[in-house]
Amino acid sequence: MFGKGRAEAITDSDISRLANELACHPADLEAIAEVESNGFGWFKDGRIKILFEKHWFYKSVSGAKRDQAFAAALARKEWISPKNGGYKDQSNADARYRLLAKAVAIDEEAAFRSVSIGKFQIMGFNHQICGYATAKAMWAAFVDSEVAQLRAFAQFLKRKGLVPAIRSRDFDQIEEIYNGGGLNGAYAKKMREASDKLRAGKWKGWQPAPERSAAPPPEPAKPAPEYIPVPEPRKTETPPVRSPETKQPSRMSGLIAAALLAIAAAWAWLTSLPCNVLGFWC
Repeated sequence: MFGKGRAEAITDSDISRLANELACHPADLEAIAEVESNGFGWFKDGRIKILFEKHWFYKSVSGAKRDQAFAAALARKEWISPKNGGYKDQSNADARYRLLAKAVAIDEEAAFRSVSIGKFQIMGFNHQICGYATAKAMWAAFVDSEVAQLRAFAQFLKRKGLVPAIRSRDFDQIEEIYNGGGLNGAYAKKMREASDKLRAGKWKGWQPAPERSAAPPPEPAKPAPEYIPVPEPRKTETPPVRSPETKQPSRMSGLIAAALLAIAAAWAWLTSLPCNVLGFWC
């Protein structure tokens, strides 16, 4: 069936995680969905919720296609509010899908650009802001999963500069940018009331997740130690082993020995002479 897919639903935990990511309250995020789609992204028959915007289809086609859209009551130059009958031919799901099917027959991409889609009723022409190359690609992702819708919603808030407004509950600015203005505060009032109700009920007592302490910065790498060459040990030369020297007699010892020899020789000579020569008594 056209507009029906896997339809994976998001959980309260998904909303809470996004609130922690954006540093806002989940009730303020969910209040937008409450006003846009009564908080649920599908009709009772399982088809994704849509609302066809004829003034956007007018902007998205030209020439013969625009003429064909005019003839089929699918295009007009300006937006007309609900109270002035701008959506009188879209009172139920079947009526809305009939308009979309006729628009697709004229120009498929222009048709998907011209519908608000899903839980947060994001317009198809925002596909690039939401991270999709084409409106048709965003349509296919939204039909498959509310998780994809929530991711696109987060991207829209960030890239449209609406995160500060969500944090401060500035629903007037949200109406101006998210809903395109022209509602004179009517949507802002509804969103504020929805948020107050959610804060007092479903999200009562909600607390943001504690901030994780930042991991200590890694220590700077220590520089490699400067290379200092280790000096080689000095070679100790072993003195040559000398054979023990023969002790030479000193000069004085030689003189004494010579004198003794001379005395002995003289004495031997004297004793060999006759006694009268020496005048000794023999």
